[in-house]
Amino acid sequence: MDNENTGTPLDKILPLLGKELSLALRLYEQAETQRNALKEHLNGKAVAQATEAINATLRELAAYEKEKTALLAELGATTLEDAVGRLPYSKEKTRARQQMQRLNNLLQKLKEVGETSHGLLNHAMEYLTFSLNVMTAASAAPAYGTPDAPERATQGRKLLDTSV
Repeated sequence: MDNENTGTPLDKILPLLGKELSLALRLYEQAETQRNALKEHLNGKAVAQATEAINATLRELAAYEKEKTALLAELGATTLEDAVGRLPYSKEKTRARQQMQRLNNLLQKLKEVGETSHGLLNHAMEYLTFSLNVMTAASAAPAYGTPDAPERATQGRKLLDTSV
């Protein structure tokens, strides 16, 4: 079918690429919003709203992936790059390759933002765990002892000494 009508595959591929680019850009912007909320230690509501927006976009991407998979099956290709690569040279093919390059660049930026957000979340979780442990004296046990085993303490007082 590719060889019978060279315009038909690109007529299907270009709008699909445009949709993927649009969804990826929206996802990138939402991930940036989430990263900023995490970075600035905004309230949990701001992070939760950003996360919900990301989840909605990811659901749209899942629906898009079904469209893309159906088109790739129709074209007998494993990837869009493969499908475009099989086509003869044309302005549309060049435009498709440019869109794929922009998409790859955007996905790389999205990956970096995701890694940063992951690091911020890990840091926040470590801080939360530390704070909870300090409040319950769980992590301080080896240095300060616990109410049930004060003799194991390397220091003779509690971390949060009430006699001060």
